[in-house]
Amino acid sequence: MTDEQKLEKAIMVYAQLCNNLDARNWHYEKDDEKLRITCGAQGDDLPMRLVWRVDADRQLISLMSLLPCITTPEQHEDFAVALCAVNNKLAHGCFDYDLERGGIFYRMTNSFLESDIGDDMLSYMLVASFRTIDDYNDKLTMLQQNMITLEDFLAAIAD
Repeated sequence: MTDEQKLEKAIMVYAQLCNNLDARNWHYEKDDEKLRITCGAQGDDLPMRLVWRVDADRQLISLMSLLPCITTPEQHEDFAVALCAVNNKLAHGCFDYDLERGGIFYRMTNSFLESDIGDDMLSYMLVASFRTIDDYNDKLTMLQQNMITLEDFLAAIAD
């Protein structure tokens, strides 16, 4: 596939994402040049913000959300354990941990290389990501603010 064909396919996926959000009457900001969309929602307790990116070179659509808690170096070990425990429960997407800055991100990615991304997949990515972030952002924030211990966190997410 040539670079031009990759870009054409990425633009089609980006337009499909915009149309999907428009059909939901969802408010979002878009950057047509960078094939990037930013949108948000209010969760049960904390607001959530998603950044969607369509990557023409790698033929990927991904979304990422920065959680509202920044950890300290003293918390790195607890958060590494906590996020591993959470990620082991997730069917799709994962939480990434930036040890250098202490940031926590949720990320979900799908490929459209030699395939099509349908509206159902885009809807799934939107709903599943917000649901997953909402399920864990409050518990992770409480852990970061020392309102709960790692043991309390692990108990709270146990099946």
